[in-house]
Amino acid sequence: MTAPLLQRFVWLIALLAFATMPLPATDAPPNDLKFGSVSLTTENDKYLAGTDRYYTNGFKLSALSAPLSNFTDEEVPAPVRWIASQLTSLVPAGHDAKLGLSLGQNIYTPSDIHTPTPNPADRPYAAWLYVGAAFQSYDLADGTLDTLDVQVGMVGPAALGEKIQNGVHDIIHVRHALGWSHQIHNEPGLVLAYTRKWRFETEGAHTGLGADLIPHAGLSLGNAFTYANAGLATRIGWRLPADFGTDLIHPSGDSNSDRPGLGVHIFGAVDGRAVARDITLEGNSFRDSASVTKKNFVVDLQIGLAVGDKTWQLTYSQAVRTKEFNGQAHDDNFGSISVSFYY
Repeated sequence: MTAPLLQRFVWLIALLAFATMPLPATDAPPNDLKFGSVSLTTENDKYLAGTDRYYTNGFKLSALSAPLSNFTDEEVPAPVRWIASQLTSLVPAGHDAKLGLSLGQNIYTPSDIHTPTPNPADRPYAAWLYVGAAFQSYDLADGTLDTLDVQVGMVGPAALGEKIQNGVHDIIHVRHALGWSHQIHNEPGLVLAYTRKWRFETEGAHTGLGADLIPHAGLSLGNAFTYANAGLATRIGWRLPADFGTDLIHPSGDSNSDRPGLGVHIFGAVDGRAVARDITLEGNSFRDSASVTKKNFVVDLQIGLAVGDKTWQLTYSQAVRTKEFNGQAHDDNFGSISVSFYY
């Protein structure tokens, strides 16, 4: 990394750290998204499904800043104020911008984890450990959200899949997964993901009973994962938040908004992916490793319930993921629990 690029990266991290700090109270309108959030999401096939196979566990900790336009006040340090103004200038007129950080891990195993020598026709042992940085541009009037997310991570033993899975199994007194010595090898991964979301809502959806529809389309490129995806979500409930829904763990999945007060809603979502590359199925890029033949099209179906107030939201959903590789005996079935705090 050259010196100028390193300097810009350091300034970006400084801005992200500052951006996730609470701001002084303002007289901003209630739906101006004038605050940030911290979210924790856990996904596991033990939730309701009671299985231990395929996509078996996911974890993501993420923080999303207040709008960068908030950082133009004279009380903000001049370097942070300058960087915020430069980034805000990249978005169209009438839009605002946010920055996000994330840390996560996904764990994948074959259907039989109690044999030391896994079936070569079954899903390989693999884990994906990553950090991510996101840049969002949104327009409340148009109901649009654009997110660019960069994830850098590792697969292989360095991704700590064996330590996390068997460590948790020790805590809950479950037998170890025995085949981790056959997992795919260490390899750094890079994913660049872009997603566009639209929101169409009924009148008064944020103050009373209402509904909305949130279509999306996106593209992810990288040696770890490459795919194009599209789908939609719909929500029905009392006092819907003015955000863009609660997603399963994947790049470009976060959004937040001002909270209209105590509210509750149910939701359903579908996402289809045309998959060109999945390192957790196809194995390492430049050396032989365990692998299976991926399916080129995968669908996620999700249904859930969310309840929240001005400062928090708790969401539970159940998801079904269609078969991801040739010879897979069952669809994936897993639960997702997400808790978010807003300030």
